[in-house]
Amino acid sequence: MQRYSVYLLLIFVLYFAGADPLYANKFETISGGVSGMDHEKIDLLKDISLYAGGFLIFLAILALATRNRFEGFLGYSGRGDSSATIIGFVILSVIGTLFIGLSFL
Repeated sequence: MQRYSVYLLLIFVLYFAGADPLYANKFETISGGVSGMDHEKIDLLKDISLYAGGFLIFLAILALATRNRFEGFLGYSGRGDSSATIIGFVILSVIGTLFIGLSFL
């Protein structure tokens, strides 16, 4: 357990020490929000939208693929499709598609 906490601490230190200086020269925040070149900000938001949409669609497919499997509940497996799974699939797919569509504007 102690070894994993050391690895987790190392990952956090590397993330906060390495990722923050990369963006330090790109954007400058001074009480008025983010300043910088508009096309860089728009490109960054488009990339974030594309990756978030792809992740949501991946989660939707994963929800359908594992809809009858509940190994965490002592081997219990569902007998039929739950409507919550289908509704979750539809919601995640629609939101993911909207995010991907926004990234191409």
